[in-house]
Amino acid sequence: MVDFWNEPLQPPMLTSPLAPLTEKQIASLWNIFRAIPVHWQIEFDVVLIRSRWLDMLEARCSGAPNFLPEYSNAAQVHDALIGKLGEAAAIARIFGATTITDSNQALTRIAHAKFYVVNDFIRCFIASGGFRAFVPKARNHAGFMGGSRFREWPPVRTGRHQ
Repeated sequence: MVDFWNEPLQPPMLTSPLAPLTEKQIASLWNIFRAIPVHWQIEFDVVLIRSRWLDMLEARCSGAPNFLPEYSNAAQVHDALIGKLGEAAAIARIFGATTITDSNQALTRIAHAKFYVVNDFIRCFIASGGFRAFVPKARNHAGFMGGSRFREWPPVRTGRHQ
């Protein structure tokens, strides 16, 4: 018998169900998101960007394409992995076991979760300020698109102030 997360799917984005996410699903998705700095051993308090993450979920579920079915799938995959492997192994499987960089690689439930949800969560983490956690003592970086006009602080992207 195939584990739930290894069930085959077609590469295009899932289109059903379009039922709103439940609180349990949102909690499961939040557990995936908050595991990003844990997995990469970064000191960053993700609670500070939870509102941005929730805004992203809402935006992704209200337009085209609609990510609701992918979020639902990712929550189910996460819960199934935790049920069978435990939380640490589930997160390792979600973030580290394989890399999915092309939609044509999304051939299983977990591959869909990685490509359509986890990769997006990582982009959200970086764009919402998580990037600064990779550069200790970088006080001038508020987000991925940010930068400083105050030259007394070392710039994030260029190393030390010249």
